[in-house]
Amino acid sequence: MTNLFEQFHGADLARLTECLTAIRKAGLSVDQDTDAGVNQYSGNVWVFNPSWAGCVYCSIGFDIRWQWTCCNCGEEYEFETYREMEDFAQEQNEKTDWSACEVCFETEAA
Repeated sequence: MTNLFEQFHGADLARLTECLTAIRKAGLSVDQDTDAGVNQYSGNVWVFNPSWAGCVYCSIGFDIRWQWTCCNCGEEYEFETYREMEDFAQEQNEKTDWSACEVCFETEAA
């Protein structure tokens, strides 16, 4: 088992706390499938669970955002609330019978 405090300390731990607060406010929960980390390029702290529509992250400036990533092309979309992200993800999935974004949909249609 990995020690949580080996990965998160200082401001990263504070950002993780912000993510957990956002998760709770969205009515979601964490379980054994939940993963978290620090993006080494941006410094964002993220939390993801495969049962959610996407992930939540907290920026270096302590801004909370929800992010949906297209499984097909990797295009990333940001939202202020989980509900907005969930609605967007559902719309994308309704456009095709595979999980794709509007960029993929436009490419396939061309």
